[in-house]
Formats: sequence, structure tokens, C-alpha cells
Amino acid sequence: MRRTGFSANARLLCGAATGMALLVSGAPAFAQDSDADEGEENTIVVTGIRSAIENSLDAKRESSSIVEVISAEDIGKLPDLSIADSLARLPGVTAQRVRGRSQQISIRGLGPDFSLALLNGREVVSAGNNRGIEFDQFPSELIAQGIVYKTPDARLSATGIAGAVDLRTIRPLDYNETKINMSARYVINDAGKLNPDFSDQGYRFFGSYIGQNDAGTVGWSLGVTHQSNPTQFISRELKTNQFQVSRDANGLLYPSDNPRQGVVSRDFERTSIAGALQFEPSDRFQLTLDAFYTDTQDSGIFRGTETPIASWSGASFDSATGSGPFADTATYTAVVPILRTDTEGNEAEIFAAGANLSYEVTNRLSLEVDYGYSTLDRNDIDYESYAGTGFARSGAQDTLTFTMPDDGRYSIASQLDYTDPGTVLLTDPGGWGQVGFIKEPIIEDELHQLRAEVDYALDAGILSSVTLGWIYKDREKNFDSNEGFIRQSPGFTNGSLAIPSDAIIGSTNTKSLGMDIIAYDPSNFFEDGTYVYEKATFDTQWSVAEEIHTFYGMINLNGDLGSIPLRGNIGVQYVDTKQSSTGTIGGGLTNQVSDSYDHWLPSVNLSFEVANDTFVKMAFAKTLTRPRLDQLAANQNITVNPLSCTDTDGDQIPDTVIAFNPPQLTCFNLGGGNPQLRPYRSTSYDISFEKYFSRTSALAVAVFHKDLSDWVIQFSDTIDIEQQIINAGFGNILQTAPELATASFNGPVNFSSGKITGVEATLRLDFADFTDAFDGFGGSFSYTYADAEVEDANGDPLDIPGYSENVWSADLFYEKAGFQGKLSARHRSGFLSEVQNFDGSLSGAQALSETILDAQIGYTFEDRDGWLDGFGIQFEVFNLTNEPFVTENALLDTGGNQIGTFPSRHEVYGRTYNVTIKKEF
Repeated sequence: MRRTGFSANARLLCGAATGMALLVSGAPAFAQDSDADEGEENTIVVTGIRSAIENSLDAKRESSSIVEVISAEDIGKLPDLSIADSLARLPGVTAQRVRGRSQQISIRGLGPDFSLALLNGREVVSAGNNRGIEFDQFPSELIAQGIVYKTPDARLSATGIAGAVDLRTIRPLDYNETKINMSARYVINDAGKLNPDFSDQGYRFFGSYIGQNDAGTVGWSLGVTHQSNPTQFISRELKTNQFQVSRDANGLLYPSDNPRQGVVSRDFERTSIAGALQFEPSDRFQLTLDAFYTDTQDSGIFRGTETPIASWSGASFDSATGSGPFADTATYTAVVPILRTDTEGNEAEIFAAGANLSYEVTNRLSLEVDYGYSTLDRNDIDYESYAGTGFARSGAQDTLTFTMPDDGRYSIASQLDYTDPGTVLLTDPGGWGQVGFIKEPIIEDELHQLRAEVDYALDAGILSSVTLGWIYKDREKNFDSNEGFIRQSPGFTNGSLAIPSDAIIGSTNTKSLGMDIIAYDPSNFFEDGTYVYEKATFDTQWSVAEEIHTFYGMINLNGDLGSIPLRGNIGVQYVDTKQSSTGTIGGGLTNQVSDSYDHWLPSVNLSFEVANDTFVKMAFAKTLTRPRLDQLAANQNITVNPLSCTDTDGDQIPDTVIAFNPPQLTCFNLGGGNPQLRPYRSTSYDISFEKYFSRTSALAVAVFHKDLSDWVIQFSDTIDIEQQIINAGFGNILQTAPELATASFNGPVNFSSGKITGVEATLRLDFADFTDAFDGFGGSFSYTYADAEVEDANGDPLDIPGYSENVWSADLFYEKAGFQGKLSARHRSGFLSEVQNFDGSLSGAQALSETILDAQIGYTFEDRDGWLDGFGIQFEVFNLTNEPFVTENALLDTGGNQIGTFPSRHEVYGRTYNVTIKKEF
């Protein structure tokens, strides 16, 4: 569809769609028509890395919002273990590695929970038990473009207080000829085989087809990718917070809790399909159908030890050495390690489909209807099997010496051989009453989105058009932790059983860590009667549903303000939300709590072309991020304060008020999740200067500020809990004393406020713009500084998940005559990461700064008349310097003052090498 008046987003998408890079796995995109007719033999066709830079800069220049754009060539030309790796090279965007893969992203100092991901402009389900998208569910080969919105406009279907990432798949009518691409990739991780049953090698296959009819009115595309990606890493968790260390007679601090260490092997298999059918019989009518499907199986195993060395464990601290404040070595006696074999993995399916219909009724009036549907089904497993030298410390005991360098890469020297099946038994070493534990969480997510929009072109000077629309979203997410104990079977003698010989497959390779252990496969232990399953009574189950109506209006600007060209928009959203959650309360009673609220969200985006190819962009917006879904869960506990209410007839239900003086004295106390949470809110101000020197060289500098409010923290507050009182069976007392619905609540509440102020700068250079001597060379550098502050109830600063004060990225490339090479680096300073606990939940941990370096080199044949045309080979290295992921804790003196820090968690992921062959037709 073509309009007389364009909205800001329409301008962005049209500018970016021109010559969109082909779906590739490391193959050059066709940014412009590569067919030169007989009269145009000398036409220069721009492809490859420069093509991607042109597309990205064109989209950024044409947008009146402040955005960052990455095209398929940017993705395909980098080591793309995850699309998050490529997004993390954009200014102000960072990624957190989870089990060695970049999986979550943060925008401008705000973590994964504060931004939203869209697929073709529609909000999409998430694979985890919250809203944050796991970006490794979306293969880079099937994504044509990624747009990071740092300032929203009223048309965006969803955003967060940090921003939004829109992943866009191919549109076949953006091409005028058939395109076929194929590639095959060999993958190897240089960490080697740390567990004998998991390979360090993998593969990746990709193919795509784009075609159109002769008239150019119908287009179709299909892309398929399948991969098996290995991950091998050594995991060390020393545990060094103030409650997990002790001090010897010389004042040396040493570990005194339960360090956990071992090796992790995983295989991430993913099959994904994306397709589109586009129908455009005239300039006035367009219909696009698109679909995306991905099936992932992320299987893995952890084999390692827990080493209880606290006084409660029965072990004894012997001695420590070092000059402080933290010991260099520490020795413990009478230690009984718990050998753990944890089978970890998940299977997830995401299906998303959408339809977009646009019709230009008249030269001024156009209509658009868009529908999207996405669904997720995910099943996880965390199956723990325990082994040791004997039941409840009755077997052989060990002496362990920990050597702890300042970088956190500690090692353990032991005196027993834990690879010997004559020494190691299936048992309950700690006397916990179980020989294992199993969790099989089930996650379901379903989301419908419908948009209806009308756009009317104006003939009123700078007022270009007016857009009115409505977006309806209906989402429901269900979670069931599905937990159980593993008990001894009758075959156990004195609490122990020899490991079945047919289950033994070798031993682990812990390298410098030490303490290799026996490797066995427990997958058949339930079927063969080795283990007995007992269902746990404390399963966590919840369901959260949201129904959101968004009405929006936007005035689009395009014209001259005096002598200065101006584009932009002024808009507002009215968002009406109904949310409900179902969980449990009291003795397992059903607890369903609903709530509703609304918000007005204005936005302004203005782009002034103050000189030729020089823009000043200004933006203002109010945005919100809905709370985490597990925080909204209606799993709650309710108790009665006998000093306020009493039960006079013995039916366990309060019926008489003694005293009531909130907040000091209330009848009911409530804890758990909070289905009545409101969203985080932000009021943001942005200004950006952008200078475009050429199609591939530009400078951009932006300053931003966000005022944050309704920040969610764990806190005690007084709220209305009428629904919960009724659900718990205590509702009768409210008939005579309705004021008792005001109760004391302990859990997540909207309480804190704060701010983020920052600056970001980006420089992209094509060196050939300045001298022919460097033809083929180019590069970019971006830097972001953010000063963030959120205060808790006492006015003390809170750590913000995902916040890094300093972030930078840089790359240098060479591309000429078919040769391609690129060196890319990205850095983030220390940040509050989310790491997995024993129980599978996530908690914050202060991660150290990290710099990730990637490299590639390749050659593509450009003999346009020969069969080798379009054939290429690439060699890529991910994490070239083998940068570890490290978290640390503060060390305190006896007066509670910080005297230093020391690493707690240390994970080494190794380097990943890719060799790719590819062919374009």
C-alpha cells in the first residue's frame, strides 16, 4: 500500500525494507538489485557488509524516533550463536550470557524484564516463566532486521520503560527475482568433552527460497534452519557472601558454607521455519500472511560436587594461608562431598502467525487491520541424582584443600578417588532423607493481538496525517513446577546401593578444577526400580491472564518549520488493563484475584534536519513495564493476628474484632505474590544529534534521562485484600467489619522511585570515504554511559538488574574483491546479573565486567558468469579470548565495613569455532 501521508513507523519500515538483506547464514545479502540490464553493465552493486550498514543507517536516518537498526548482513556476517550477540553490538544494548550463550539483552542500563520483544511488530510469547524473551529461540538466519526502539511512538503495540526490540522476517515482494540460499556449518567448542556423553562438536544447516510471480503481485518466502550447538564449561561456585565465610585466628576470611563445582555439558538443538505469503494486486491493496515456528531441545548435564564445609555439616576447618583479606588456601577435614549428577534441559515449541491487510480507500484515507497469534509449550527437567561414599556420613571422609586465586578460578585437592565405582555409591551422603530430587516444570503461554487503524492524509502544511487506532491483547500464561522426591528403593542396603554397572559411562574431565567424579547415566533408574518417586506437596502452580485495550491517536508531521525540514509525530495512548491471577491460598484453597487500572501515555518524536544530512531529534514519552509474571502470581499465605481478631466459636474462622489500627495492627497478614501490582513507570526525555557523512559513514550522539516510579521491591505495606479474605473462607467477618479488608502485606509492592541519565555515541566509518588507500576498510565504535539510581524504602540505593555504567562496542572490517574479514569486540562494566540457584529460581549476583571478542574471515566468489558465483567459505571464532563469567561478593571487616571483594561464581565457556560453506543462487 502507498500513502500520501506516512506515519513515522511507516517511514522507518519502508526505508529499511528497500533492498532488505536476504536470509542468510553468513552469506552476502542483496541490498540492491543485482541484475544489471544490457545498458547498465557498469552499475555498481553494493552487497555484503557495506550493504548492511547502508540499510541500517538509512533506517536510522529516516526514523523520527531514536532507534538502532541491525540488518541481516550484520547478523549473518558475525559469529551468531545467538541473535542477542549481534544486538549487543548496538549502542546502549548489552547481553548476558546464560550457560555460555547470549540469551537476554538489556537496553540503556535496564535489564531484560524492562523491555519487550516484538515479532513483525506484534508482541510475542516468551519461553521462560516471565516476560523476558530468550533470544536464542529466534535464529538469526530467519530474521531480516532487528529494530531497537529507544523512544516509542503511539503506534507501537508494546514497549517497556527500557525500550522494545522488533524482530522482522522477510517480505518477498521487497525483491524482484528468485533468491535461493543454502549453507552448512561445522561447530566445535575448544573446551573439549568435559562429560563423556556429550559432544563438543555441532552443526548448522540453513536454506531459504524467495520467489514472485511474473507480474510482481504475489510473493512467497520460506526459510528453514536446523542446528546442534555444543556448550561445555567448568562451573565454580565458591559462595563468598558475608553469611557464607568465616574468619580464622589471624583474621583471614575463608569459605565456610557449601561450595558447588563441576562440569556442564549441553546440546542446544533447534529447528526453525519462517515463511511469508504477500499479495499486492494494486498500489491500494496489500495482504501479507507470515508464520514462524521453532522447536528447541536444550539438553544437558551437570556432574560435580557439593562440598559441605560449614560447622553444621560435620566437617572441620583445619587451616588457611595467605596475606588477606581472603585466604589463598584453606584446608578442611572430615568432609563428605555430595556427588551430584543433574540432568538439566527443556523442550520448547513456539508458534507465531500473523496477517496484515491494508487498503487505501481514497488518496487520503487508508485502513489497516493486523492480527497476530503466538503460543508456547515448554517442558523442563531438573533431575538430581546423589552419590557419595556412604549414607549420612557413614562412608569414607576426605580432606580437601581449596586453592583460591584472586581471579576466582579455584581448584580443589582431594585424597579420595571419586571416579572409582568401588568407592562411590548411590546414597544420601548428607542424611537429608532423599537420594535425589526432580522438577519437571510445565509452562504454557498464549497471546492474541488485534490491531485496527485508520490513517487520513491532511493538507494542512506541516500536518501530514492523523492516525487513529485500537489494539486488543489477550494473554494467559500458566506455570506448574511439578516437583517430587527421589527415595531409596528396597534394593538399597544401609542406605546405599552400588551404581549399576551398565549405567557407568566413564568419568568427568574437570581440568584445573580437580575432583573428577564418576559419570553415570541415571535416566533409567525409575524404570528399572533403582529409584522410587514420591510427589512433593509443595508444587508451585499459577496462572496469570491479561486483557489490554489500547486506544491511540497520533498526528504525523512532515514539512518545513521555517527553513528547517521537520518530520515527527505527537501521539497518546490510553491503556486499559484487566489482570487476574489464579493460585493457592491457605490450605491449598483456590485463590483467584483480579484487578484493573488504566494509564495515559503521551509521546512526542521530532526530527529536525538542521543542515544537509544533519539531524537533531528530540523525544518525550511516558512508558510502562508490567511486573514480572511470577510476582503477579496469586500464590499467597494468609494468617490471622489474634491481637486484632479472634475466633469465639472454635471453627478456625475469625468472627470478633478485638482491636484494629492499621498499619500497626491489622486482623489479617498476607504474604506471597501480589496480583494487584501496578506496572513500573517511566517518563523519558531524549535528544540526539546525527550526522551522515555518506551512505556508510555517520556520527550520532544522544543524551537521555528517565524518571522512574512505581518500582517493585520486596516490602511490607498495607493493601486491600478483600478478595483473598473471601477466597480463604474468612469473608463473613467483613459483613460486619468491612474495614478489616485493609491488611498487612509482605511481598512485591510498587514503592520505590529513581532515575537514569546517560549519554551514548556512535561513529561508523567507511575509510574509503576519506582516502582510496584504505578502500575496503571500515569500522564502528559506540560508547554508552548511564548513571542510574533507585532507592529502597530506607533511601538506600538498589541494584538495577542488567545495569552497567559503561558499555562499548567496536569492530573493524575489510571487504573487497570477495574477501571479508571482521574483528568485533563488546564490553560492559560490572552489572547485577541473574543466576540460577539450586532450586532453579533466579537471584541477583554482581557480575564483573567482561569484554567479548569475536572474529571472522571468509571469501565469496564473484564470478558472475561461472558456477562458483555466490559460493563462499567462512571461518569464525566466538569468544576469542575465552572470557569467563564471574560474579563477586563484598568482604566485610568485623565492624561491617567493606574491605574488598572476592569472586563467588566463575564459569569458563571456551571458544567456539565455526566453519561455514554457502551458496547463493
